[in-house]
Amino acid sequence: MKCHVPGPNVKVLARTVHTLARFGDELYLESLPDCILLRTLNAAESAYAMIKFNKNFFSYFNYNYYSTEDNEGLKCKISMKSALNAFKSPAHIDKQVESLEMKLDPESCKLIFCLKCKHGIVKTHFVSILDCKAMQAVYTKDTVPNRITSPQRILNETLNSFQTSDDQVTLEATTKSLVIKNYIDSNMDLTKIIRTHVSLDPAEFDNYIIGEETTITFTLKEFRALLAFAEALNLPLQLHFETTGRPAVFIVHNGTTFEAHFVLATSKPDNATQATSTQSTTTKERNKRKDTCNTQGSVKKKRHIDVEFSKCLEEDSHLFNFVDIPDDINLKASNNLDNVKEQIDFDNVIPASPTSRTKIKSVFKRCFESTFDPKSIQGVILAENSDSE
Repeated sequence: MKCHVPGPNVKVLARTVHTLARFGDELYLESLPDCILLRTLNAAESAYAMIKFNKNFFSYFNYNYYSTEDNEGLKCKISMKSALNAFKSPAHIDKQVESLEMKLDPESCKLIFCLKCKHGIVKTHFVSILDCKAMQAVYTKDTVPNRITSPQRILNETLNSFQTSDDQVTLEATTKSLVIKNYIDSNMDLTKIIRTHVSLDPAEFDNYIIGEETTITFTLKEFRALLAFAEALNLPLQLHFETTGRPAVFIVHNGTTFEAHFVLATSKPDNATQATSTQSTTTKERNKRKDTCNTQGSVKKKRHIDVEFSKCLEEDSHLFNFVDIPDDINLKASNNLDNVKEQIDFDNVIPASPTSRTKIKSVFKRCFESTFDPKSIQGVILAENSDSE
């Protein structure tokens, strides 16, 4: 296989390789009589990408250049990192590269990228072939009941509302609206999650056909990658999907030059399970609060509290619960309280005040003793006796 890519199309090819790198770690290349196919698959096998470059994408194309036999063409698998080294800076590669030559020789087991840059500079990359096989995914896009054609700008602005930590997105398609929201697992703590809900009117899209209303969930990482690819090429995005569990196909094409298919596996969001879990959690918390109220009430509740009044206290309420107590209950409670006061013997309940047993020692105790003789104290007299007056 040997082909030449003109300068403007080198930028498209570089964008393609960088987009496929966000899907998988290996790049499959297959040359056919009328096109070249680039494919990749993510590690979880939940996202598949295939980009087809027709013959008119190249200035020169020969799928069977190194062989005289009319065979099916060549197939190979290379590392995605090696392909990225050959196409660095896709946004500015068209300003440096004038043309690209791709050659695939099965005998040398090398895929050669020869970049002819300005000022006569030639950069050649020899990429080792890991395996000589192709990969093909089975999916349907023409017979699906739901088809949407949208400008990439609308979907990009919609995704700007989502958090970077969101892993999956749920799409609810009805005849009246298209709802896009972040997927929330039932095992997550709902108090620590930001819910995002965006509703789009069918008039926002170029084409909106919903033959069967459904809800699908797919990964957000690959969805952002394919939207970035459509935005870089300024092309609309087509979405073909069926019911839950069937793959959703996103298509970006430029007439007869190239066509890109991005296939994402879908799963059903467990909204019912989530609602049941939320309701169950709320019920458990409510029952727990009720049990706490019952326990505290059994300890602190007095005999004169009426049954109906106690039920009002046990019910779940807001921060403050104002209850109107009937007059007969107030009268009954006051009478019972008077009876309780009469039965209490306050003398037996309240103890007497404790008496102090501490004896005060006098500082001048010796002065008042009968055997005390002041002359026995010898020393300097600091203060003389005062006058008798």
